Amino acid sequence: MADWERIVREHGPLVFGTAWRILGHVADTEDVVQEVFLQVYRMQATQPVRHWPALLRQVAACRALDRLRKRRPMLSLNGVHVSRSRDGTEETVLGRELAERLRQAVARLPGREGEVFCLRYFEDLSYQQIAEALDINPGAVATALHKARVKLEAMLGEFVHEKC
Repeated sequence: MADWERIVREHGPLVFGTAWRILGHVADTEDVVQEVFLQVYRMQATQPVRHWPALLRQVAACRALDRLRKRRPMLSLNGVHVSRSRDGTEETVLGRELAERLRQAVARLPGREGEVFCLRYFEDLSYQQIAEALDINPGAVATALHKARVKLEAMLGEFVHEKC
């Protein structure tokens, strides 16, 4: 049996950070952290864990993507007057809108592509680290990442061209 208090203490920030970078919402992130540790607790009872950080990062990315997919779509800002941000800059408002659209687009990616994209760009993992975390080869990582980027470019391209 693993020392859960130590595991949560040592790896909790990693799980929270992974979920936060994908979700950008505190309450959802906290829920995902709980789901991750509960799922991994159940998993480790039936199979040994070789590398805690890799497993926790992978499960956190998966659960965060699941949560992102379940969110109700945000009210579109197209045709709606956008109020000024707190600091009053239009760039900040557009940046927030683009970040939210990226989250929505990532949520529409197929499972493996979404996981690889999140681990590469939100967690800044190398191809080799992603391959180890997902138990696939680096070539499969490269392929999934390429497919994800192509799909995201198509989904987000229209928004970027609208705003330029």
